[in-house]
Amino acid sequence: MKWFLAVLVVVAIGAGGAWKWKTDRDYARKWGAIEMPERFARVLKPLSPQDLAPLLQEGGKVRDANAFIEAAQQSNMKQIAVGGYQLPKSASPRELAKIFGQSPSHVKVTFPEGWTGKQMAARLKGNNFKAADEFYKTVYPLGKTASPWEGRLFPDTYYLPKTGGAKQIIGILTTRFNEVMSGIATSSKKHPRGANNQKLSAAQIIALASLVERETDVPEERPIIAGVLVSRLQKKMRLQCDASVQYARVLAEAQGKLATGYKSRLLLKDLWLKSPYNTYRNAGLPPGAICNPSKSSLRAALEPKMTNNLFYVWSPKYKKHRFASTFEAHLHNKALAAQEKKAGA
Repeated sequence: MKWFLAVLVVVAIGAGGAWKWKTDRDYARKWGAIEMPERFARVLKPLSPQDLAPLLQEGGKVRDANAFIEAAQQSNMKQIAVGGYQLPKSASPRELAKIFGQSPSHVKVTFPEGWTGKQMAARLKGNNFKAADEFYKTVYPLGKTASPWEGRLFPDTYYLPKTGGAKQIIGILTTRFNEVMSGIATSSKKHPRGANNQKLSAAQIIALASLVERETDVPEERPIIAGVLVSRLQKKMRLQCDASVQYARVLAEAQGKLATGYKSRLLLKDLWLKSPYNTYRNAGLPPGAICNPSKSSLRAALEPKMTNNLFYVWSPKYKKHRFASTFEAHLHNKALAAQEKKAGA
């Protein structure tokens, strides 16, 4: 009988130990930290913990969605804000709830194609980035005729570190630019040549792309306009791009030389503004880019469509440019454009 009781005690102890082992295992599986499959998470719209939890489980960031929901309830989390969240190498549901319960470490910022560094700095400032002023001063250093960064700040949508410095933000934008430009250059078999049959340098191609970007909003026109500008370079004709004058005015305003900078409609007197960026006064390409061009403009600059055309003018009626190979034909096109504008086309 004693032997039987002893067996019962052993069995009971064994069962209790097995039950405790299973409980500990389940607890660790539910609440234990796991390695993050990625170190960054993007929240594209405001989410409740109940909305985010299954996404975390699906992405391999928690084993059990309910664990994150419980952790969020324990920390009184109501909603996860839009933005980017930096994740540790490994994290538990409670640690993730703490991270997503705070303000995002990265903010979603979109820089449209053709924007200048000045416009980008203003958007950073509007999003309360501490480095906005530093960004502007770095892009436009005092005493420099041309910005060392304009043209290479690739326009795109980013998740930028809210507390990051100007160099870090510029590094993110230029890294993206290098990726895009490398892809274009790798696939391209062309390399445009300017005056005296000299190959355009990388900086000149970027400057050319920036002119193309600001001269037209019609994507299919970009290679044609690039071709017109390259042809003018080869013939040693001045480029006479209105966009370069507009940029020159922006810089003149920043330097305190003009009360008003950008003008959508230029007057004849504006075309004689003294500036190295004014392609009406100066031969060749400007000393630097006048904006940050899109991928299509960069490709157009590297692969211009060469034709006999040397002139173009905007058609209000057709919402695109009319091209001409002679000055006489160009004057005719300008007359048509004036008639269309007067008729309210």
